[in-house]
Parts: sequence; structure tokens; C-alpha cells
Amino acid sequence: MTNLIEKSLLLGFGIFTITIFSTILIPFLGSIVEYNHKEKDSLESYMIFINEVDLGIIYVNQHPKEVYIKEVDYPNNLNITFYDHFAKYEFILENKICVRYIEYNMTFVSSYFHSIPPQTYLLNISQYSTLIRVNIISIH
Repeated sequence: MTNLIEKSLLLGFGIFTITIFSTILIPFLGSIVEYNHKEKDSLESYMIFINEVDLGIIYVNQHPKEVYIKEVDYPNNLNITFYDHFAKYEFILENKICVRYIEYNMTFVSSYFHSIPPQTYLLNISQYSTLIRVNIISIH
């Protein structure tokens, strides 16, 4: 009989412990899911912006007399450097610094965009003789 009582007490204590543990963890699980969703959204915003700049550079290369102008949303924590034949994009993802290089068959006017606050900007890409100039202009 005491063996049955001991088992039931252990089972009750186990259920009690799991209940307390789950009530403590449930609010944090929501935060973890929200954090993962924000990281996915920020990666998408980086890729959308990088692709938009890339499309503008390719367009100006194919149409040297035209200027590429478009409103773009600049993502948070993104640093861009244009030099020689490279575009260097640095951003923070999951507390790690990620760097993406894109090489082109044209030369850029050396420029960099660091510590720019996230908002909507005007992307202006043009070609001067053999050099591509990328400029990000504040709208407001």
C-alpha cells in the first residue's frame, strides 16, 4: 500500500512540476517565435534592398544614358560600400555580421553608406563616362 502511495505522490509532484515549468516557459516561447519572425523579415528586407540596387546597376549598365531613380526602404543595420568593381553589403543577422560581395564588370565611383537610419530613400544610379555612381538620397 505504501508503494502505491509513493508512486501517486511522485506522479502528482511530477505533474505539479511540469505545470509550474510550463507556466514559466509559455511567455518566453512567444518571444522566441516573435524574434525568429523578425529575423526572417529583416533577412527578406536586406535581400529585397540588395536586389533592387543590383537591378538598378544592371539597368544603368545596359542603358548608359539613362538614370535609374526609385524609392526604396533602407533596412536597419546595413552598411554599403562601392569601390572598384565591387559592392560590399554588411548587415547584422542573428547577432552575427554578415558580408555579401557582388562583383560587376564595371567600375564604381567609390562611395559608402554607413550608419544610415532605416526609412524610405531615393535610390539614384547613373553612369558618368565609364564609372557607375550610386547615391542614396533622403526624401524627408
